[in-house]
Amino acid sequence: MAVSLQRQLFKQLAFTTILPILVTSLAIYWFAVRFANQIYDQDLLESASSLASQVQRKGGVVSLQLPPPAVEMFVWDEVNKIRFRIDSKRRGFLSGFRELPLLPPARNGAAIFYDEYINNDKIRAVVISLPQESLDDEVTVSVSETLNKRRQLAARLSLLVIIPQSLLIIITTILLRVGVRRGLRSLDMLEQTIHERRLNDLTPLPTLDVPKELQPFTSAINTLLERLNEALSTQQRFIENAAHQLRTPLTTLKLQVEQAIREAGPAAPKLALHGLRATIDRTARLSNQLLLLARAEPGSELVLHMHRVDLRALALATGATWVPRALAQGADLGIEGDECPCWVMGDELLLGEAINNLIDNALRYGGKSVCVTLKVESRQGHCELMVEDNGPGVPESQRDAVLDRFHRVPGSPAGGSGLGLSIVQEIARAHKAELSLDSPASGGLRVRMVFAAVSGGT
Repeated sequence: MAVSLQRQLFKQLAFTTILPILVTSLAIYWFAVRFANQIYDQDLLESASSLASQVQRKGGVVSLQLPPPAVEMFVWDEVNKIRFRIDSKRRGFLSGFRELPLLPPARNGAAIFYDEYINNDKIRAVVISLPQESLDDEVTVSVSETLNKRRQLAARLSLLVIIPQSLLIIITTILLRVGVRRGLRSLDMLEQTIHERRLNDLTPLPTLDVPKELQPFTSAINTLLERLNEALSTQQRFIENAAHQLRTPLTTLKLQVEQAIREAGPAAPKLALHGLRATIDRTARLSNQLLLLARAEPGSELVLHMHRVDLRALALATGATWVPRALAQGADLGIEGDECPCWVMGDELLLGEAINNLIDNALRYGGKSVCVTLKVESRQGHCELMVEDNGPGVPESQRDAVLDRFHRVPGSPAGGSGLGLSIVQEIARAHKAELSLDSPASGGLRVRMVFAAVSGGT
């Protein structure tokens, strides 16, 4: 099931935005209620102090000097139920409500606030003590009230907090949803741009108006488009090269077959078959070279499957397969190099084909009695593969051109396709190796491939 990016972003933003609002609302409500309780406690303490001022010693007796109507007015309240109690150490209970708990006063004379339950009603009470010197007795005054006013105030404060904060949450939610939609509009535009593209349009996506967060995404797509364009270009080049190069030998085959059909005599079929075999050999070699070139080009993914290869052992094994041809041609093929392994990271098949093409070029263009030397040496963290011959070589002005496809040095023997060194160059690029052409002191041509060495293989 696909996950909505818009919904995920909205949830994350809503959580990080609305949660602080809720926490702030609770904190505001808590501080408001606490402040209100402090005010009510102060009123309760002032009521206790005013009642205590009416306690006097008269005729040697401590009593509440307050008429009954005044007492009724003191305890009257429309919302809360007020209770008081006055006690003397010598006389005990003096006045008020006996159900109000009697708490001992603080020794330092400070007021004591406490919470209690009377007839299942929670009350808030305060206890103060009067100066003993003036009354010649220890008198305590307790005043309590129910919590109805406090609860009503808490309810009003809740409304004052909840209503604006709820509106704030609603507005924030709406703004977040609109903001997320607008923020993701760039994705919609990018999607529309991709959908409106033609099938063969592989140009990079525009990055100027793309948000910073989407630039890695568009860069990755552009990299993919670039690789795809390179792969398609490689395929197109291969098709063009194959069509161009195979047209000539196929036409030759057709003409030779038609000539064999027209000619008469016992020797005619044999001569035609020899010509057909030569043409088929050339066509097969050209096809193999074209396929190898397509495999070695940068657009191919096969070169990525590389492992440690002993370049010296590979050169020995590959060079040995060319000894019969060299002997048949009257050429001298030798292999030199260190006896220790020379490990490189590469594709064994492609490296073998590079050696094959270098030896084939040397034998093909060096002449019948050419001397060809294959060398593999280790040099300060590098492995060097060289194939040199003492043939006519390649003029210095032509050494860059011979690396191009289908380029042949003027005056070269027939039978070549001009792809050998191009294939070697592509294989060198695929292995990040350096390819160079020069001439040894004895003359001829020397092709050098330098690879980065790696640690020993497993």
